[in-house]
Amino acid sequence: MPSTRRSGRLSGVRKTYILDSAVDEESESNSAEETSKPRRNKGKQPVHEDSSDEEFQVGPMEEEEAEEDFEDEGSLDGDPGADNDADEEDKASLRQRKAPKTPQTKFIKKRPPPSAGVLTGEEAHSRGTWNPFEHVGKSVHLQATFGLDERDILAVLYARDRWSRGFDSTFPARVSLDEAHNLRDYKYGSTFGVEPGGLDRESTRGWDWYYGEGSGERWRKRQRVEPITEAEARRTFMSTPKQGKHTVLVGPANKQLAFTLDQYDVLNYGDAWGVAKDQQITDSAGSKQSQKKRQGWIINLGQRVQATAWAPNQSGLTQYLAVTAPISSEQKALYPDLLKDSAAPAFRPSASYPCALQLWSFKADQGGSITKCIDMSFSPRLRLVLGTNWGDLRRMSWCPIRRAPRDEDDENVDKNIGLLAGIYGDGYVRVIDVKISRDPNKADFYRVNTPIFEANPPSTVCTCVTWLSPSDIAVGCANGFVAVWNIAPPSVKPSTNSLENPLPYFYHPIHSTYVLNIASAYPTYPHLVATTSMDGETRLTSLADHEKDVVDATRMRVGSPHLTYSPWLQSFVSSDENDFVRLLTLRRFFTTTAAARLPSTVSALAPSSFWHPSVLLGCTGGFVLATNPLRRLLHSKEKQWQQTWFSHTWVRGKDARSSGTSRFYDGYRAESISLLRNMMGDRKLINGTMVITIHEEETHVTALSWNPNQSCAGWASAGLGCGLLRIEDLAM
Repeated sequence: MPSTRRSGRLSGVRKTYILDSAVDEESESNSAEETSKPRRNKGKQPVHEDSSDEEFQVGPMEEEEAEEDFEDEGSLDGDPGADNDADEEDKASLRQRKAPKTPQTKFIKKRPPPSAGVLTGEEAHSRGTWNPFEHVGKSVHLQATFGLDERDILAVLYARDRWSRGFDSTFPARVSLDEAHNLRDYKYGSTFGVEPGGLDRESTRGWDWYYGEGSGERWRKRQRVEPITEAEARRTFMSTPKQGKHTVLVGPANKQLAFTLDQYDVLNYGDAWGVAKDQQITDSAGSKQSQKKRQGWIINLGQRVQATAWAPNQSGLTQYLAVTAPISSEQKALYPDLLKDSAAPAFRPSASYPCALQLWSFKADQGGSITKCIDMSFSPRLRLVLGTNWGDLRRMSWCPIRRAPRDEDDENVDKNIGLLAGIYGDGYVRVIDVKISRDPNKADFYRVNTPIFEANPPSTVCTCVTWLSPSDIAVGCANGFVAVWNIAPPSVKPSTNSLENPLPYFYHPIHSTYVLNIASAYPTYPHLVATTSMDGETRLTSLADHEKDVVDATRMRVGSPHLTYSPWLQSFVSSDENDFVRLLTLRRFFTTTAAARLPSTVSALAPSSFWHPSVLLGCTGGFVLATNPLRRLLHSKEKQWQQTWFSHTWVRGKDARSSGTSRFYDGYRAESISLLRNMMGDRKLINGTMVITIHEEETHVTALSWNPNQSCAGWASAGLGCGLLRIEDLAM
């Protein structure tokens, strides 16, 4: 019976002897000294800095082990004498293939030099990028985040000089807003990296199509409106009032006052605090004035506020705010919905519900500084109501492109406010040329029969809209497509069919399903369009080549309906499923940077302002917060601060159909928050279980907007689910 085969290897720790060549040269006696070291783990040696083929050659220890492995492999036939009969020639050939082991060196991680991102003339262009999480210098970080072009770098340096100070960490400071013309603009700072002459030409020649005779005149006359009475407008297009008056509790936390508001009543909630006798401010003229602790208005619209938007290009003291509130469900029941059972409501046209677009006017104080305060002696007034029969006005956006004043504006009987694009419930996108009477004490009521532009993609509905230029609009659709129209009239008189439904010059699938929101990188790169979809994808696409120039951000489990572009940050601002606010930089769109954290689900995001980088956010819990992410974007280790504007809570009344009661809390201080995810101190974790609070729909913050005009850049509006609209000057 053959004996059991046993391994020829020795058990225990093996001693290794390393011979130093330098020692051999000194004396033969020292060459015999032995140095014992513990056994190294195979495959665990560090990598050399200077990589070469010599790193992978076998040393003396590996040679000895390789010989034993060779002996074991030669005995696989089960012969007990195979260990003694190994082929000596194979051993010799194996030794010849082995080279002396090179000395081991410690791996040192090198930091890329400051000029690592600059390509020399001999190097080829690469579409790759660095890892943004590497520990690199500040200059390299700026280049990796904002690009290598001097226009991008100078624009962000201008933003850093103006808005990276401590008192600008949350709300915009009045001092920073006033010094717009005093600081050095680096040529590209005030234009966000765009050539200054380009924006000037866009504000003048870019609007020639609107003022031109012939085609422009036909285009303006295409809009047809007819006047109606105020009683008819309130009965048909505006929501019916609820039972009873809306009770509002506002004031200091320990001494709040109760006010009752009927529909379209206006409240100066600064009266709840009164005047601080020992608190005075000095204006630019040197006169001292008493200052109220809170100054602002609350308007009761009677129904959930769907959208709000301040009118741009208003350089005077009067400012205009467009507001829309849908009619009640009882009123909608009077209009039959023929497509009710055909598809989901979001993917099909709705019934032709009536809707009203309201335009409210506010007055600015005649102060000496550039940034104006709200004139609390002038009560807000309803100036214009445009009634339509196209379904609810779900989204609206004023044309933000600057328009230089012309003599033709003063020759018209009515005052031109601007172009307003809207997405209606019937699936169409429409553009209305909004004009009001020059009499400040007059309110006009009209029914809009035909807008200046309307279009609808085939077999789908429009979901969101953004402006690319004075004459181009981009629209997201329910089938995942993005359509771009030019609303400027053609030089040749078009046919009747082309006016009814014009064809877009760009219509391609960007997503696989419903497009939730769309935003253009105007004015930095107007051809770059960011979109969010219901499938959780966030994508940046170039309209010049939508198949090649496209990049995706980190996919979310739940799609975000909030998206806006901030030219100060050169980033898109959005939200995620974990109640965080994220920044998507143009140059690093594939990564996200957390900028804020809300106590509940994000429900509203104000379009970014062209005058400051502060971001205004609202959530379902009734909180409205503001933060300035610029310092965190420049230095990732900086503390992030955010401050609550107000918190709102709504409770039901005794009757289910009553207006209920709203309570406001103000006076929150700025707080430094942690943006770590899944931390132990998470407010949503109770005994290790994630808890989500469901708030009343009337408590939600449904609409937010910044004033886009320089003189009133600190003004903000907030619409709530209970129908209240709050306006306040937030500049500190």
